[in-house]
Amino acid sequence: MTIEVDTRTVNINTLISLAGFLATFVFIGVAWGATQATLSDLEQWRENHEAAHRDLMTTIRTSEAVFEQQITAVRSNVAKLDQLEYRMATLEKALENTDTRISRVTESYSNQFADFRTQLSSISTQIALTNQTLQRIEAAAPNLPR
Repeated sequence: MTIEVDTRTVNINTLISLAGFLATFVFIGVAWGATQATLSDLEQWRENHEAAHRDLMTTIRTSEAVFEQQITAVRSNVAKLDQLEYRMATLEKALENTDTRISRVTESYSNQFADFRTQLSSISTQIALTNQTLQRIEAAAPNLPR
């Protein structure tokens, strides 16, 4: 039994099968190209995203460094404030002591001026008495040479 195939006649099923086979390759090629384009886009996005992260990390590190410097400056100023509080307390105590000393000196000079006034008053009285005595002596002895 032998089967003879006529090569001159084209079967419609063969054409459909060939067309389907070719279409499958075309669709596989289109799908491959679309997949490659998508992968390329994803790769580009990943690179851009990594670059954005690097830039963001650089910005964050820079901000952290500036922030650390500012915190260091604030700590330094706070330490100075603590010293200023101590210095202010010391100055206030010194001012109180100075005020007390000035009050004592003022009181001392006030007492000395009162003593001077008393002495001047006494001397003034003695001078007045001496003048009166001289006037009486001169009145009692008009003939005495001068």
